Amino acid sequence: MPTLYKYRALSADGKPRSGELNAIGEEEVLQYLNNQDLIPVEIKARRSQIPLSFLGFFKGTDYDNLIVFTNSLGTLYRAGIPLLRAISIVKIGSANSRFNMAVEQIAFGLQAGKPLSQAMEEFEDIFPRTYRASIAAGEESGHLDDILDELSMMLEKEMELTRQIKAGIRYPLMVISAIFAAFVILISYVVPKFIHFYGNFGADLPLPTRIIMAVSDVFVNYWWLVVLGIGIVIFGIKKLVSVKWGKLWFDTCLLKIPIFGNLIIKGNVARFSLMFKILFSAGIPIVTCLQILIDSVRNAAIAAEIADMKELFHMGQESDLRSDRFRFFPKLAREMMTVGLESGSLDNMLRVLGLHYSREVSYVSRQITSILEPLLTLVLGVFILILALAIMLPMWNLINVFKG
Repeated sequence: MPTLYKYRALSADGKPRSGELNAIGEEEVLQYLNNQDLIPVEIKARRSQIPLSFLGFFKGTDYDNLIVFTNSLGTLYRAGIPLLRAISIVKIGSANSRFNMAVEQIAFGLQAGKPLSQAMEEFEDIFPRTYRASIAAGEESGHLDDILDELSMMLEKEMELTRQIKAGIRYPLMVISAIFAAFVILISYVVPKFIHFYGNFGADLPLPTRIIMAVSDVFVNYWWLVVLGIGIVIFGIKKLVSVKWGKLWFDTCLLKIPIFGNLIIKGNVARFSLMFKILFSAGIPIVTCLQILIDSVRNAAIAAEIADMKELFHMGQESDLRSDRFRFFPKLAREMMTVGLESGSLDNMLRVLGLHYSREVSYVSRQITSILEPLLTLVLGVFILILALAIMLPMWNLINVFKG
């Protein structure tokens, strides 16, 4: 499997150049630099970063570039420009960007006689399997231009869905982060001063104040334990999701979270339907389509249910899609897929499903703020009440002490 290498080099006129390249080994990087008339200074291997995502199929750092690349390549190819020439024309961002380096390597692969989908295999973190499979089907059927157009529309819909989901969860996360930051500041700096002031008068401290004092003591004197605990939790979660059963359990728990779990499910079903439609329309067998989608879905619980679907199709038991064995995949989606199979219009049903659940994601995303606003207001009110009681009750006791 190719490794991501980071390199620094000098051009013929002595100017520094740097970039990243997927290659089988350092020799391939050296060969690439030699072809570019660059003198290598440093070559360092690093792991390809494929960010963890719970929301969709494509979540690489080059996602925006992938959309522009697909649009541009489709436009040039439909205009009658040969594929190799079209690939050579497409440049996105700076010349030395990682994405452009990958495109140059793909062009070299095409020159060597490789199909476009095969040349993309070396850059699977940029061009996911679903994308490459669609390209391969387009090349085999002779309708690559149509596939590129459909991929372009699907990728833009994917980005729109992602933005809607992010917009929906941004406000709650900001409020929760603000509450946590205010809590840490008050506990670490404000409360200790009040405690010291009350202690000088020997007043009896009520229960809320004693609780806040205990929490403050932990944050002030044992902050390193708090940081260590958070680090252990993060490390534990990463270890948990690195094993198959742990990721399945963690992703299942994610889907059970009220509101957010429903949003994740609908977002994934929308993307699943749109991608399934492209693969199926390109002439790929249903079982193969589902296998590709299993490998592409990042949520293990949803991937497991797609695997169940694949087994049903493999055994010729498509009618069992209506059964209750599926916990997360919506019944409506399964019903419409079954009707599409029976009527011979599965591709159209998948298109309708994709649009329907895209609208559902848009609706839930817009409603999430209004749904969570009362809950967040209640949490904020309780937080303020506890702090007010912890600070004001001792003042009342001090008044009684002075009166006595």
